[in-house]
Amino acid sequence: MNPPGASRTHDLATLRPYMRPHYLLIGGAIVVSLLLAVVDVPLPYFIRHIIDDVLRTRTRRQLFGFDFTGIDPVTLLNVIFGLLVANALVKGVLVYFQRIMTERVGQRVVYDLRKDLFGHLQGLNLIYFRDSSTGQVMLRFIGDIQAVLDLITDGIMRVLMDTTTILVILTCLLVMNVHMTLVTLCFVPLYVWPFVRWNPRIREASHDARNARAQLSGNLQEKVAGIGVVKAFGQEPREQELFERMSADVRDHSIRRAVWSGKLNGAAQASIALCAAFVLYQGALFTMKPGMTRGQLMAFYVLVALLFGPLRRIARVSETYQNAMVSLERINDFVRTTSRHQERSGSQTLRIARADVAFENVKFCYPEGHPVLDGLTFEVAGGQVVALVGPNGAGKTTLVSLIPRFFEADGGRILIDGQDIREVSLRSLRERIGIVSQETLLFSGTIRQNIAYGRPDATEEEIVEAARVANALDFILAHRRGLDRKVGERGAKLSGGQRQRIAIARAVLRDPSILILDEATSNVDSESEALIREALNRLMEGRTTFVVAHRISTVQRADLIVVLEDGRVVERGTHGELVGRNGHYSRLCNEQLIV
Repeated sequence: MNPPGASRTHDLATLRPYMRPHYLLIGGAIVVSLLLAVVDVPLPYFIRHIIDDVLRTRTRRQLFGFDFTGIDPVTLLNVIFGLLVANALVKGVLVYFQRIMTERVGQRVVYDLRKDLFGHLQGLNLIYFRDSSTGQVMLRFIGDIQAVLDLITDGIMRVLMDTTTILVILTCLLVMNVHMTLVTLCFVPLYVWPFVRWNPRIREASHDARNARAQLSGNLQEKVAGIGVVKAFGQEPREQELFERMSADVRDHSIRRAVWSGKLNGAAQASIALCAAFVLYQGALFTMKPGMTRGQLMAFYVLVALLFGPLRRIARVSETYQNAMVSLERINDFVRTTSRHQERSGSQTLRIARADVAFENVKFCYPEGHPVLDGLTFEVAGGQVVALVGPNGAGKTTLVSLIPRFFEADGGRILIDGQDIREVSLRSLRERIGIVSQETLLFSGTIRQNIAYGRPDATEEEIVEAARVANALDFILAHRRGLDRKVGERGAKLSGGQRQRIAIARAVLRDPSILILDEATSNVDSESEALIREALNRLMEGRTTFVVAHRISTVQRADLIVVLEDGRVVERGTHGELVGRNGHYSRLCNEQLIV
């Protein structure tokens, strides 16, 4: 097992490819940051010269090694004032460019990272989405990405600046007074110890807090989407209790993280304050002797005071670093533990002639280990309507999900016109398949956008014709906004039957060769069902169609009925043939599994 430091180094190394294209900009940001890190260092020396050369009456006056003897104090003060104003203006310009450059680096890196992460997400099969909550997925793209951005813009550059400031200030302190500098350095171990001791606790608490927020976010999104079910079953008190319990987890983990962070920052600031007290005490003793002037003491003290800011910021950056490491670890774990659909080298474009589909000894097992399909074999001629029937859990929906490769078969082959679907590109495969499912999902936007989702370049006439074929044109035109009517989140502003007809229009516009209908009429009223059935009949004409259905009217009209049980084909034939055999199909009819 790698030590924690090695793991963190590996996580940080994953950012290197994203930063490489921006090295020139990063280099400029580093130069500006280094200048900004030392821009305040001359200020203590100005104070020293004001005390020693302006406020005190001396015959010899100097400013940064230049001899100003013979110049009156007011003139020297004006020179110092001018230099202070110039220093302030330079600092303002440096702050502006440093912020702009670091933000550009951070946003560009995060853009590329988010883009690749989304591409990886879209390449995952549906098993991942079945087993993962929406909140966990959203946390990767919002919370974790933001933590990485904070690391780049307020972490890495800030550490570089503050480390440079500390080194420059320590050098100046050594030049001014070695003994007092050594006293100051004695407090460094006292400052470093809390970071070594408590940083792992902060990291652990940050990890727990983020997981708790992901669970809370996923639960909230799920319950908001299903608020009608919650109200229908009167479960508001139970959901309130669950929400409060999950919120309490977020609260407790966040407080635990704050406690450890508070201890760390408190110990760090106490050590700095003790250091300042000793500096004043030692400096006062030195000024009683000829070795140090009052101006030098104040310059030394101010330099130590300038050390406080970088030290405090490093304490805060440590928390930013811990959060970012947790987020990077989660992002890298997500990429490492999830596998994308892999295109085989030399994948060909699917060529459709008749749209014959053949299943040869197809096997599939979910990660839980229970086999769903076990040696399934049958053939479908192009243009046939195939009804898949069987008890719940027989593998019907899993079977049709294998055709567009939402899942990958564990064994056997699926052929379309003799071509193994694993040997063709996913894009060419899915372009020739249309799907209308039981749970119709529409995206926020207009009816026009949802119908044209599969073909964004479709013309107005094509969209209207697709709506007409789907029996959706009448209710679309009845609304004053027509195709530009907003459907709401997940199509909430439309009825179930209207959503289903929009989904059919979406499939019509895609003009697929193979059609999959998964319980497409099960959740609508009788009037809508008649319109949907008529639209589906138009859509199925001339297409190889797989129908997962429990309604006898649909099953009777199929060219072929395939009866599944325990992942195997136990019967096949037409309705009349299967009823006459008095076998599995007849039993399903008698048990009202087909009504």
